[in-house]
Amino acid sequence: MLPARAHRFRSPARGGHQPETRVRIDRGGWLLFFAHGLSGLGAGPFIAFGAIYQRELGASAFEIGALAALGMLVATLVMLPGTRLAEHRDLRKTVIAGWALAVPAPLCYALAPHWGWTAVGILFLQLSVFNTPAMSVYLSLGVPRDRIAAVMTTVFSAYSLGLIASSVLCGWLAKVVPLSALFWVSFAFFLLAAVCIAFLPAKQHPTFTVPSIRYRDLMRFPAYRVMLALFAVVTGIIFIPWTFTALYAHEAAHVDNFWIGVLMSVLYLGSVFMGLSLGRLRRTLGSVTIVLCFEAAYVVSAILLLSSMALPILGVAFFLRGAFWSFRQVMTAVIGEVLPDYAMAKGYGLFALVTGAVVIVAYPVAGWMYGLQVRMPFWTSAILMAFAMLVTIGVRAYFHANYLKPPQVEVMPDDALPRAA
Repeated sequence: MLPARAHRFRSPARGGHQPETRVRIDRGGWLLFFAHGLSGLGAGPFIAFGAIYQRELGASAFEIGALAALGMLVATLVMLPGTRLAEHRDLRKTVIAGWALAVPAPLCYALAPHWGWTAVGILFLQLSVFNTPAMSVYLSLGVPRDRIAAVMTTVFSAYSLGLIASSVLCGWLAKVVPLSALFWVSFAFFLLAAVCIAFLPAKQHPTFTVPSIRYRDLMRFPAYRVMLALFAVVTGIIFIPWTFTALYAHEAAHVDNFWIGVLMSVLYLGSVFMGLSLGRLRRTLGSVTIVLCFEAAYVVSAILLLSSMALPILGVAFFLRGAFWSFRQVMTAVIGEVLPDYAMAKGYGLFALVTGAVVIVAYPVAGWMYGLQVRMPFWTSAILMAFAMLVTIGVRAYFHANYLKPPQVEVMPDDALPRAA
């Protein structure tokens, strides 16, 4: 007989890349899923035809980039009050208020007699994102660290699903109605999204023995510091050509409005397919491999965009470029994985603040590049992303930070004013 051998007890692995098992989304998560889907249906005219519509109203490439930068400036500044609301106020009310604030945005576009009026719509649209930190915290509550990325990717994939349908619908409608009419359709979907999110259940914000920390204290977590720097650079690279992707296909490849809608639909299909597929791979391969896959997809998409104007090649390029939408959620989740619970709200807020500041710079630079040569933003961003892949490999050890043993940090009472890092 073989001697009996006791099984060794294995403690669960620690770190931000633990294998995921099942992803469970609660009722609030599913309501956010449906609200994002309706918002995606409403956002189609802005993303697929926003720049083209502004061009029709007389805006130059630089003015289009400047308006986008203005919007990002607003979206960045509102992260400061948004973070404090995520820490100390009712998460449900904060999330609902953001959705309600976006409803007037499409009306400003629909009624615009001049491209300057679209700035008001951009203002409403970007002010509404102050609920981003609260939404990230809301989705993170009660979810194991190793499942945050999967939950966020799944919930936010609804936005891409809505954009898939919206882009095709907008492309078809743009052939028979003025572009301004598309924003009336957008208004209806934004209103429905606000009604849907009004039924969001409340979640109790956890009470921590450690008070809220300052923004600068986040820099004492080495992994957070490195991830923040890496993802800020990567976000800036992605946004250099982003505003001009549809305009590039319209002006350089002479794609008509219907096929612009189809291409944008393919882009968001790529977001859903690649986001969910790479999310499954993450369970076994870890965050580093997934981040590298997203970065590689971006480089390949730029090569395809620059290599041919044929519609099938453009379709593949747009499909790969769509990975950006899911990539943002993966970056946000990795940021949350390397922080203790009491620092997550500030961590999400500072990440949104820093990446927003980077995009503010990227937009006008992109407009300047596009004005010089329409291909310039695309090949420049591809070269920069290739270097970012090398940096990602160089800092791969920080993706596996042990967030269960955070360093000792000095903390301030909650009523103290936050300071930017």
